[in-house]
Amino acid sequence: MNPRNMPTPSQLSALRQIVLEQFHSTEKPAARSRAEKFLNSGIIGSESFPDVAIEKTGIWSTTGARSHDRYLHGFIFLNDWFGTILSDADTRRAACSAALELVKSWSRINYDPASTAGMAYHDETTAQRLINLLRLDTFLAGADPDESNEFLRPLLDQTAFLLTNPTFHATGNNHGMFQDLALAYYSILAEWAPLQDRDEYLSLALNRLKEYFSSCFTSEGVHTENTPTYHVMVARYLSVVQRLAEAAEHEGAAYYRSLLSKTEIYATHALMPNGLYPPISDTTQRRVDNAGVLGVFSSPEFLYAASSGKKGLAPEERTLVLPDSGYAIYRSAWGDVNAAYLFFSAAYNADYHKHSDDLSIYLRSGNIDLLTESGPYSYDYKDPFSRYAYSQFSHNSLIVDDKSLPRTDNKADSVTLSVKEQTSNRVSVEGTNARYEDTRHVRRVEIDDSSGTPRINLTDRINSSEPHEYKLLWHLGADVRPVVHGQGFELFYKNKKVMDLAFSADVPTEITVHKGRTKPRPMGWQFPKFGEAVATHTISIAFRGTDAEIGTAIRMADFSYADRGITSDNGWARYQGSVPVNYMYCPPKTQDIKKLVVVFSAIHQPGDFTYNYKSTVEETGTAALYILDDFGDQGAYYYSDHRSTSIFESVQSLILAVMNKYDIELSNVATAGSSKGGSAALIHGLALGVDRIIAGAPQTRIGSFLNGPHPNILRFMSGGVSEDDVAFLDGIIPALLHDANHKTKISVVVGEADHHLKGHVLPLLSDARTSDTEVSAVVLRGASHSEIGKVFSSYLRANLEQWLRGVEEPVLPYEIVADRGEGIVEVTVLSPTNSLHSYRLFSGSQLVESTKYSASRSVTFRALEPGTYRVRVYSRASSADEPTAFSTRAVKLYDSPAK
Repeated sequence: MNPRNMPTPSQLSALRQIVLEQFHSTEKPAARSRAEKFLNSGIIGSESFPDVAIEKTGIWSTTGARSHDRYLHGFIFLNDWFGTILSDADTRRAACSAALELVKSWSRINYDPASTAGMAYHDETTAQRLINLLRLDTFLAGADPDESNEFLRPLLDQTAFLLTNPTFHATGNNHGMFQDLALAYYSILAEWAPLQDRDEYLSLALNRLKEYFSSCFTSEGVHTENTPTYHVMVARYLSVVQRLAEAAEHEGAAYYRSLLSKTEIYATHALMPNGLYPPISDTTQRRVDNAGVLGVFSSPEFLYAASSGKKGLAPEERTLVLPDSGYAIYRSAWGDVNAAYLFFSAAYNADYHKHSDDLSIYLRSGNIDLLTESGPYSYDYKDPFSRYAYSQFSHNSLIVDDKSLPRTDNKADSVTLSVKEQTSNRVSVEGTNARYEDTRHVRRVEIDDSSGTPRINLTDRINSSEPHEYKLLWHLGADVRPVVHGQGFELFYKNKKVMDLAFSADVPTEITVHKGRTKPRPMGWQFPKFGEAVATHTISIAFRGTDAEIGTAIRMADFSYADRGITSDNGWARYQGSVPVNYMYCPPKTQDIKKLVVVFSAIHQPGDFTYNYKSTVEETGTAALYILDDFGDQGAYYYSDHRSTSIFESVQSLILAVMNKYDIELSNVATAGSSKGGSAALIHGLALGVDRIIAGAPQTRIGSFLNGPHPNILRFMSGGVSEDDVAFLDGIIPALLHDANHKTKISVVVGEADHHLKGHVLPLLSDARTSDTEVSAVVLRGASHSEIGKVFSSYLRANLEQWLRGVEEPVLPYEIVADRGEGIVEVTVLSPTNSLHSYRLFSGSQLVESTKYSASRSVTFRALEPGTYRVRVYSRASSADEPTAFSTRAVKLYDSPAK
């Protein structure tokens, strides 16, 4: 088109048809209902905002939420009218009259742009008003042409002229785009206006649009305003401008065609498996498989993505990495709504619609959100939820010194993305955020699905010149429930495990959970729609220092954590100490039992955190506290994280809190456990000064033990694997023995063939002698460390039985069985090498039967009458020694099965 000549009549006809096709209208019953509500009751309604009564035109002089004011001052509500009552011949005249009166009332209040506050002359709102009033004019010209000529068209002329003003133009963003589209629509439709004005307006609009579209997309065809739905929206208008340019024979037509093909690639891959866009920045989640968008992106690949595989053809690639734009997108499969989908953002392409979401990750799988984003709440920057949504606190990012980066600054070049590897089954990218004043955050994202299931590994490197407080945040989907551990968490959906995240760090960490918090600032919220807030879980991983590296494994199968049912439904709770601690409290069988045993667990396989000896302790009837050692990947002896003793302090605090809650005296507390659990029983029992410690083959030189088979635990607890790190852990129990309450009684059992005897128990006995602490040790004949679990179960039960009865005797591990059918009572004792035993069977205080001393470890008493029996076991090393004795628990022989 010659920029100084109006299009030919045939061109104008084609242009007019293109513009009329862009006018939005709806024929939905809800739209008709809202339009009729206005006509009948004077109320403006919408899908997203509260109803507004048009009483004395007060809506035009008051200000409310920006988005609502935009809806009103832009006359966007007329979209409800255009396809319903305005297209109805019976009501068109009344509807046009009502609409015109409303426009007049607006004009009387907002006649002067210079003296009007609020959204009346907001840049994009003004453009929307011009578009909607142009649409109204097409109806009004047929219903009441005099009113259209006398009032409405002069207002349209005035508004179009305002849009030509360079000082009013929103150059460089989509608001300016709407202004120029509105100006172009006016120049094409305003047949009443002078041709010279229309010619100048159209040339100005098309030239501005060419300049805008040349700068608002990255080299990879991604819209710079940081939001997938805005990308689609702008691409949609790009296609409109391309059609206008072609119809007007404008020089930009070829450029627009080329650019539009690029925009489709990102639009296709950014769609999630369910056909929606992820809630990135200001994205509002709506389906795009409608005629409007499909008319813009017509490829079978986009149709396949938009329809979740129901139509079209699947794209060849499952991964899209756009380094210049700052996005990496992965999916495990096309056409499967349950496929895994990951969106990684290292993008700061423009200030508009920018959130502080640099290096944030969004993850979806199984058709549910796993790691998500808040989404936008509103455009009212004064609202606390809106500020939260824009801040780092609502994204999966790094917080420094408990302050969010600003939404925007002049540091767009400080956010970058690079590709490290990209194959058909593997992708590795690295994002950098250097917007902080004294911190640089680099996040590497690696995805490998060569085994058929995606394995996601992250590496976060944080570098600063000065010490800072850091937090890595993980926002969870509204439908999942977390089970949090010391260095990670599991996610459950409808009681089925769907994901876990386990991390390792080279610094001490503290993990906390937040949900629906409002003070001192919002935390743990998601916004499914504008103005709608839903409380969700946010996991915070806190650490301190200058430099740190966090490695994170995200699994949706082949999980890092074994599912042990550690949930509140199964009696587990979470104590909020210096670091949170998972525990289960089991009350005593009867209220007269005022004693508590604290049970610690042994080492299991990595990620397998559970409790031990629960059934054994339940048989005794005492109250019990089971504490989970789910720190690191295999536990931390309930003690330290890179030499920080916050774990120890939290466990101590938990035990004291339970004692206080149930009014239990320290003299009525015992600690127990085997192997690692035995070490923890010693550590916490000695530190508290409990009445009794019951340990099976404990490691009392923890560092020396870990240095061989478990360097991972050594590194987690002490920060390294050097001699100094070993010595740090080796010194824990000896130091506690030195400072111990000497009233604490320690009972230890260990096997003769167990290396713990020489390496740990004998040193414990030596330390105890120098500290004047009472330790009773039982060394069992031939037993190895692999047998300690079964042995300790019997030993623990025997000790607790005595403890509950207030008896102080050197007990041995034993089992006693009563068989009413055979009338027998059988006792088996696990005893030291070369020991001799005599067994005496009592019914009440009456001696029923006894045996002579022998090396036999078991005895069976037969042909017994119904009754209650107890066996007293006498032991001695030789016939010359004084015997020691203890009594078993009582067992019953019934006279009939009914009893």
